[in-house]
Amino acid sequence: MSFSTTGTINEVLIGTGVLYIKDRSTASLAFPGDSTGAWEDPTGLTVPWDEVGYSEDGWTLEVDKTFEDVMVAEELDPIKSLKSAQEVRLTGEMAQASLDNLAIAMGGGTVAEDSVNYASGYYKYVPPVTDGFTEYALVLHTDGKAGSDRQFHIPRAVNVGSFSMAHQKAPQKVTLATEFKLLVPDSTLNVGADSAGNNYLFIVVENRNDSDELDIN
Repeated sequence: MSFSTTGTINEVLIGTGVLYIKDRSTASLAFPGDSTGAWEDPTGLTVPWDEVGYSEDGWTLEVDKTFEDVMVAEELDPIKSLKSAQEVRLTGEMAQASLDNLAIAMGGGTVAEDSVNYASGYYKYVPPVTDGFTEYALVLHTDGKAGSDRQFHIPRAVNVGSFSMAHQKAPQKVTLATEFKLLVPDSTLNVGADSAGNNYLFIVVENRNDSDELDIN
């Protein structure tokens, strides 16, 4: 007897996605909405998000769960399993080694023109103090089911990964590795709460008004 799958082809997803980022304490920051049947451009909102640009291999959402078994003397197998810890990360490598992206990879700092210590047109990146870091809000825009647009809304994250920036001979390019750890939202957030006042570690929203497949990087 032969069997055939009941799989749905348009739920097999291909593509990398586009990552947007912003200091999560930015006043009036808001996630993109759906007021006209299509996503608003994150970079065109009243408070614009910053796009990180090209990546090396796209972006990966990782969920690491730890479970502990409850054992009793009368049973060989566990009678219950409890989740004791969880860590959620968004990882990837930025392929545009701009000063702004360097600040993201370093976990914060400032980028500004410095015509006082240098001539006009000189820009300077100053890293954060040793124990300082920036908490970010993130939007990852990808393709979803049947060409729909899917967005991951992450209201609070911090870059915890190791940093390296290798300048090598061609065709190797400079990349900036990032590892964002998602944190529990709190009342100081400007993004993330729904109409009922609920805050979530992250949500995934799919706009099925769009059916253009592979229209996201």
